[in-house]
Amino acid sequence: MFFLGVVSLLFGQRACPVDKAFLRVKQSAVAFQPRQSQTDTLWVPVVFHLIAQDSSGWLSDLRIASQMRALNRDFAQAKIQFYLPRYGPQGEPTCGVTRTLSPYANHDWTSEENTLKNLIQWPPDSFVNIWVVNRMVLNTIGYARALRDTEGVAGVVLVASVVGDRDGAQVPYDWGRTAVHEMGHVFSLYHPFEGGCVGMTPQTCATEGDEICDTPPQARPHYGCPSPVPNTCSETPTDRPDPLDNLMGYVDDSCMEVFTPQQAARMRDFLIQAGPALISEENHVRRGRTLAPAEACAAVAALPSVSQLPLHWSVEGSVLRIHSPDPCTISLYDALGRQILRTEGVEVSVAHLPEGAYVGRIERQGIVQFFRFWWACGW
Repeated sequence: MFFLGVVSLLFGQRACPVDKAFLRVKQSAVAFQPRQSQTDTLWVPVVFHLIAQDSSGWLSDLRIASQMRALNRDFAQAKIQFYLPRYGPQGEPTCGVTRTLSPYANHDWTSEENTLKNLIQWPPDSFVNIWVVNRMVLNTIGYARALRDTEGVAGVVLVASVVGDRDGAQVPYDWGRTAVHEMGHVFSLYHPFEGGCVGMTPQTCATEGDEICDTPPQARPHYGCPSPVPNTCSETPTDRPDPLDNLMGYVDDSCMEVFTPQQAARMRDFLIQAGPALISEENHVRRGRTLAPAEACAAVAALPSVSQLPLHWSVEGSVLRIHSPDPCTISLYDALGRQILRTEGVEVSVAHLPEGAYVGRIERQGIVQFFRFWWACGW
């Protein structure tokens, strides 16, 4: 059994009891580099399993959409992108989020990993599962298993407080980068401080430590946002500072932002080799990735963002009003990009909508405009 990306809230710093023996990723599994490896974007369907003791512990669609944007923001460096599926394991309609009530929402990862994952899981050859719980023992906020793990189901387990990009997530883990860090482990990456000051030469950097030559070795993890940047190892022929901004380190979310080119290449090569069905066009068609945003469950980030609209809009009481001299086609989407309403006119009642974030789409005389708004009962 291996646990990755474990984070301590009690001491305000990350901690992760993992080494190569736990991750068990063979060197041969990431050494192969097919011709298409560094060109086309690799698309990965993910499903969020929200596990809570009662419904108040489930995250909102807005938080899930925010986390999706964070994953795609950071993995764009590797040309890897994630999407919420339109169809589930049996072809049933879905938006890539399940909700389960269970006492295992208080998760003891030291003994209950399989118990939690057996509550609900989708086939790991077709989806990357992300389980979200209310809390974990030992102040842990995340761990992961790599694709094709032989001792447990691949995927990520997170506590709800760190899910999302500054949208209610807990400081200093509030940029959605716990999920990013853990997904790096799913795709075979180690921590840059793996093994300490090893892999110190061009002859050993690809086989020792984190097996990545363009991440300088570091003796130990760093926490917070250290300044100046430390240099804890002296490699040759060029000594470089520790990779403080690397997404596989332990610093605060706001201070990590980089996958190196070799980390990106390793993840892509591992994903191509270990997850061919996951990223196949056949799987994308079955999961609905090719549908237009109006039909699919893409996150709101997939919809165009417009800062200024030729037409003004307002919410007056429980009515959304478009200030237009002519009727428009008005469509509304929820925070996951699901179309929930389509009508003709200049007014729409929103009284029946639950509180949350929405996207509006106006089409008039062949011109399409988008806008975002927050609806709260009683406006």
